[in-house]
Amino acid sequence: MTTSENANAEATYARDKWRAPFQGVLEAGWMAFPLLIAIRYFEAPETVKAFIAGAGPVGFLLTPLTLFLAARLAARPSHACAVVFALSAALVIGATFASSLLVFTSCIIASQMAMVQYGPLMVQVYTMNYAAHERGRRVTTPLMLTAAFSVVFAWAGGEVLDLDLLNYKLLFVCMAACALACALAVRGVPSAALSTKHVGNPWQSFRLIWKDRLFGFILGAWMLLGLGNLITIPIRVEYLANPAFGINADNATIALLLVVVPALARLLSTKFWGHLFDKFHFVTTRNSLNFCFLLSIALFFFTTNVWLLGFAMAFQGVAMGGGKIFWGLWVTKIAPPEKASAYMSIHMALTGCRGTLAPFLGYWILAQSSPALVAWTGLVLILAAIVLFQTLHRHPRLAT
Repeated sequence: MTTSENANAEATYARDKWRAPFQGVLEAGWMAFPLLIAIRYFEAPETVKAFIAGAGPVGFLLTPLTLFLAARLAARPSHACAVVFALSAALVIGATFASSLLVFTSCIIASQMAMVQYGPLMVQVYTMNYAAHERGRRVTTPLMLTAAFSVVFAWAGGEVLDLDLLNYKLLFVCMAACALACALAVRGVPSAALSTKHVGNPWQSFRLIWKDRLFGFILGAWMLLGLGNLITIPIRVEYLANPAFGINADNATIALLLVVVPALARLLSTKFWGHLFDKFHFVTTRNSLNFCFLLSIALFFFTTNVWLLGFAMAFQGVAMGGGKIFWGLWVTKIAPPEKASAYMSIHMALTGCRGTLAPFLGYWILAQSSPALVAWTGLVLILAAIVLFQTLHRHPRLAT
């Protein structure tokens, strides 16, 4: 690595560590509070709750278009990231002062859709600024900072809401301020302007699914895995908050179980998974993560004991500790460096497809039966994904 390349890597690393704590506040906020406010303050119907739960994934569907527009404008990825964070902040403020469910829901959904656009843009930055052998290690410290601040904000936010549900406005103002801080942090990250030669239009990017058969196969397996996990996520909130299922936990307990416990487990496991990503076979480590997701679902939905629920969410956190790394960087193992953002945008778009479908599917199954059947459906889908991933163990492009 040349002196210039090393300087870019260090500058990226420093800025990413600056961004990470504020990102943690945003992640905790999105994970725990909008859906909770929709349920307990606005008394939203299930369709609206499903839309809120699927807001981020809906935004993923737009990432190929966002990436193409950024390339057409010859924008630097870091500058484009700053714009989407700033837009997200403005929309959170809109939700803060919304007096109707329609305005609240519209702003919350649009804000999350805006924020997730940074994904493929940052992957391009990581690909160009970090050497292949160090990417996993470089992203672990920011991810750990994100997890740590998620814990603090989720716990504090739950306590604040238990004092007065209207305090959600204060929490949303904090989230908007953190989104602006993220914008300032990423704007200074070194990056080269995007080019339509490498990114292409959305259709050209989608063609990678069948032109690169390994990429397409992994995306198919990941689709099953994602659906299996994602259909259970909003149902976890429902399972804890709805008195009909026998728990009826208070706001602080919900935040503790759904955000604090997994964030702590994620914090403790991230360095370990980063090492595995750099050093070990992709399939072995990916399926190890998949088993953690499997155990979390299997334990969570078949008990009302708070300690067992916490144990289940700890497995979810361990899986998330590696899942964030693998989800964000796996395309760098098979994509040409100049096309990493294009590969990532398609991965994110398909994540958006399943993320948009999953809450509606999860709530539909719940309406017909019980949380247990949602769990069984998720378990079967994840098991199928594990089998498909395992068939790739000897593929030459995935060799360590």
